[in-house]
This record gives sequence, C-alpha cells and structure tokens, in this order.
Amino acid sequence: MNTASQPDPALASTIRTLAERFTAGFPETLAGPRTVGREAEYPIVDENGAAVDARRLWDGLLKGGGLEAEYGAGRPGQRDFIVGLKGADYSYALEVGLGTVEINTRPCQHLHEVRTLTEEAVVRVARQAARFGWRVLGYGVQPLTPPSLRIMAPKQRYQSLYRAMGETWLWYTVTASDQLQVAIRRSEMVDMLNYGNLVTPVIIALCANSPVYAGKLSPYCSAREGVMAAIRAEEHRHGMWARPVEDMEDFVATLAQSTYLIAKAGGEIVPFSAYLHEHGPDFAAFLFHDHYIWNSARLRTTYGTLEVRPACQQPWRSHMAAGALILGLLEAMPVAYPWLREALGASWWEQMRVYHQQVVRFGLKAPQPAPDLLPRLVQLADNALVERGFGEETLLAPVWRRLQLGVNPAQRTRAIFSVDGLRGLLNHVTVRPQVQ
Repeated sequence: MNTASQPDPALASTIRTLAERFTAGFPETLAGPRTVGREAEYPIVDENGAAVDARRLWDGLLKGGGLEAEYGAGRPGQRDFIVGLKGADYSYALEVGLGTVEINTRPCQHLHEVRTLTEEAVVRVARQAARFGWRVLGYGVQPLTPPSLRIMAPKQRYQSLYRAMGETWLWYTVTASDQLQVAIRRSEMVDMLNYGNLVTPVIIALCANSPVYAGKLSPYCSAREGVMAAIRAEEHRHGMWARPVEDMEDFVATLAQSTYLIAKAGGEIVPFSAYLHEHGPDFAAFLFHDHYIWNSARLRTTYGTLEVRPACQQPWRSHMAAGALILGLLEAMPVAYPWLREALGASWWEQMRVYHQQVVRFGLKAPQPAPDLLPRLVQLADNALVERGFGEETLLAPVWRRLQLGVNPAQRTRAIFSVDGLRGLLNHVTVRPQVQ
C-alpha cells in the first residue's frame, strides 16, 4: 500500500479493516474449474429503432412460468414496481434505461451451459417483444434514442446519481454491455484485478459494437467506452485503472479517493474517504460506493468473482464471443500477464492505456503496442480454454475470424450504416424470435 497517500493512522486502520473484510469474501481455493456467470444487456426498440418501455414485457414473461416478480422502490410518493423477474437458471432485470433488459445467468460450470441458459432467456424476450412489434438488439447502445431523463428507470438511487452527476449519468440509460463473472481465489485477487484491466483494450479491439447512437455515426467503435471515459475522467472510474494496485489495502485506499456519488455530506459531494473519517469502516457503505465505480475489471466480494465489463453486447450469431475471449484470457493469466509485461517493457501499463484509447476509436485498425500482440493473446486464451476440457474453445471461432479479417462488429456495423442507414443497422443487429 502507498502509505504516503494515507498519512492518517485512523484512516489507515479503517482501510485495513475494509480490505480484510472485502478479501474474506473470496475463497482460499476453488472446488473445481472456475465457474462463470453472464450479465448480458439488450436494447429493446420499436420498429423504427426508438427505445421502448421494456416493463411491458413483464406480464407476458411471467405467464410463461418459472419466474417470479421482484419489486423495487420507486421515486418518493410512487408505489413499488417490478424491477425484474427471478428464475432458478436466469433472471431479468430492468437496467438504468427503460429500454434495456439485463439477463443474468446463475453460476455455470462452463460456457456451453451459459450459452444454453442465455439463449433460452433471450428467445423468451424476443418472442414477447415481437408481440408488440418490437426488436431485441445484439448491439451495445440504443441506436436512435439519445440519453434522457425520460427513459431513466424510476428508481430512487438513480435519482440520487442523477442529482450527483447531472446529465452525464443519463448515458447509462442507453448502454448495453456483455459482462462475465468469473470465480477467482483469494491469492490471485490483485493479479486478476490488474491483469483484467490490462487486457481491456484487447477485449474492446475484438468486441466493440456501438459505433452509432442517437441516430448518428459516432467517432468511436465503442461509443460505450468512448463516452464513459469522459465521465469524471479525473477519477478514472471507467476503463482501465490509472495504475496497477499494489495490494488490497491499496485497492481500498484508491477507491476511497473517488467521490461518494450516492451520498452527500453537507450538501456537497465528497471523497469516500471523508465518509470513512466520520463513520469508520462501514462495509455496507463501501460496497455501495464500489458498486458505482465502473472500471473494466471489478472484484465482486459478494460472489467471489472478477467481473469483466468492457465488451459491448455482441451480434446474436456470435453472442458468446466476448464471454469466450474473457474467460480464455483470465484462465491464461499466469502465462499472459508476465508475457505482456516483458513484451511491453517498463512502460507496460501506460502503453496499454494508450492502446485502450486507440481501440475505442479505431477497433482492429489501431496499431498494436507489440508485434502480434492480439494473435498471441487470443492463442493463449484458446490454449487455456482447451486446458479446461469443456470444448469452450469452439466459441472463440468468431474472434479468430475477426482477427483474420481485421474487422470487428463495430467496423462491420459502421459500414452497413454508411450504406443502408438506420434501417440497415436494425436489420443487421436484430435478434429474431426464431433463434438458430
């Protein structure tokens, strides 16, 4: 831990206590191969591409059986409303935007199991959406409807974040990511956190899929990451960390330097460390604070996982590509992490931060910071999936094709939009009710 940044002994003790409590949520050993779970967000739009109110899907999904409604508190003075549907194998959740549905699978033994559950869940949504003449999109952002308060889900905490962040918070009403939760051991938490952030640009280069939003072509292959990078940029709350963390106390201390967006002290937004000065090691508050820091790789003590989140939602025919790449890269960490550091030299972290900025804009056209960096890492990921023994490496086939062609989903979508406009884009990214 960098003690120079934490001279207050009382605060240092508080941070140490929080670090120990946070670390205790991760197992010392894994009972078998790493389990995986998926959080997949899908924009729901009408025939013209405008965001709809996805809450209208709940009744039809409930009638299909196997789900029960979950309720959340609305804005002050409003009654509780359904915020999601929970089932044994997967659940649906209302995202920040009313036009986005998040599908969460239970922890699975392997990616083929994740795929089966995801496809069952998405087909149910797509068929219900079709009854309204709506579309489910394998795409990373609302293509037509701009961020707005009008489409923000009426949850109390979203109102708090809107008051704290202003218009920038509304960007979260339109984004759709494809995240993976991967079980990790206590002893590898720091390395996995650093490495998971370090390979962020690799994931974006191969999986970016949000070049068009608000009905216009943006300068980004991943508008999700490009716009988010500018939100409270001085705090590095999005994308890669500013630097690798040294240990778990350094991790907590670094998060404590960020503003506590969900709460105000004396009417002002203050660093979370100011809250700790007053309240001591409030673990529940720390988890609440941590939840609203959106770095590309996050440790989740509630589940004992690393959450990897920079991938846009993928085209349906290759919807497992991001998950396969992420899991393969994480399994390859013991080999890939030291190789990356050696290949890039002393400035390894900064070089990948620069590469991150470039791939967000240019995708696979961005110059790689080391010769054959991408094919080398994809091969290591492939090898690691083979080693798991579940045949998951077959799900990397779309990633290999993208690499060989030098075209990621965003680059392809950009070309389609340039020729056929929004209608062509919608036809390209729509998930059909009859899934092959």
